[in-house]
Amino acid sequence: MSRRWLIKLDHVTISYKVDRNSRFLAGKRIFTPLSDVSLDVCEGEFLSVSGPNGSGKTSLIKVMSGVMAPFKGTVSWQAMNFGFVSQYQVLLPELTIRENILLPFYLHDERKKADGSPLEDDNPDEVLKRLDIYVKRFNIGEILEKHPNTCSIGQQQRALLTRALAMDRDLIFADEPEQNLDSDGRMELFDSFKEANSAFGKTIVLVTQEHPEVLKQYASRGIKIKGNNIVEIFRNGRVAG
Repeated sequence: MSRRWLIKLDHVTISYKVDRNSRFLAGKRIFTPLSDVSLDVCEGEFLSVSGPNGSGKTSLIKVMSGVMAPFKGTVSWQAMNFGFVSQYQVLLPELTIRENILLPFYLHDERKKADGSPLEDDNPDEVLKRLDIYVKRFNIGEILEKHPNTCSIGQQQRALLTRALAMDRDLIFADEPEQNLDSDGRMELFDSFKEANSAFGKTIVLVTQEHPEVLKQYASRGIKIKGNNIVEIFRNGRVAG
């Protein structure tokens, strides 16, 4: 039985203007990193998206998540419940790690449904129960009362993943979260994403520059941006094609 798709891209083209800051080339040019891309993200999969710098990886997940509209084509969703782990540190330095993780729940009154009506109340006991489970599984208990600037980048990234899981997001986007980590830190972080996928059933879309031979150990499917389109490079540990 095929899995339910959560995001569907149908003949999507991503194109935008880029400033040419050069004394030789003035004005703007049109940049089209991806053209006529069709892709499904299915429930329960761990999808890796790889490609060189400037190939359009981040633009692709912006379109997948609805942050950016495609130039052409359509994007459809059967899930709107997304979490994000960025390559940039987005934890507030004046708050502790615990407070950063729980911040979305502190701001609950500001959150609205698409029609403008308030969300149903989150059960605080359930939130704290989920938090306790993920804190233990991702080994961040010792940093909960610390501030982000006293924690390693790897610890901060695991805290961001914990926040997405504590918010009970069904699909988590990760945009090159391994940046600025050493080899051991990258593997530990990838292990955490794999556990979020396999043990907790979360769908993961990971944008990365990591080598496909490494990614096969963690992701269930891998695609690579080649030219201005995508190719599948492996599925369930087997090389595609």
